[in-house]
Amino acid sequence: MSAAETTRRYREAGEKHDLDLLVSTLAPDAVLHSPLSARTTFRGVGQLRELFSAVLPLLSDIRYHTDVGDDRTRMLAATARLGRRELEESVLVRLDDEGRIAELTLWVRPLPALTAFMAAIGPALAREKGRPAIGRLVGLSAAPLVLFTELGDKRVVPLVTGR
Repeated sequence: MSAAETTRRYREAGEKHDLDLLVSTLAPDAVLHSPLSARTTFRGVGQLRELFSAVLPLLSDIRYHTDVGDDRTRMLAATARLGRRELEESVLVRLDDEGRIAELTLWVRPLPALTAFMAAIGPALAREKGRPAIGRLVGLSAAPLVLFTELGDKRVVPLVTGR
């Protein structure tokens, strides 16, 4: 399969929330580098399926608008909604010799949306693993960061930029 066809299917899967189609684009040993922590890497189809099972229900209105690159490396960009927040995601995709996704590296902006995503994904992943108490702890520990980045974006950034 060509790289462009693989990423077309990946984009379609995200927009339709089609977990099986999304997983079918991945190499068996695919790796995803978290946008949240340099310490967190998801490895293999099993871990990635678990991750995407937690992520997809959190996001709505996923729309990919950019897919550029060559037969080994592509960059995708999308917009989505996390509750009332709009976010943008970029993902660097590296493909194997068979045109399957071997590596994903993600970035999310703006910061208030990223911290809200962090506060939502931790509990969702913990629930996927059958550990709801850990999920509540993660949600509580992320809440101040969400509050301060939201406050900073609304109140402090305008003071600095004069807007």
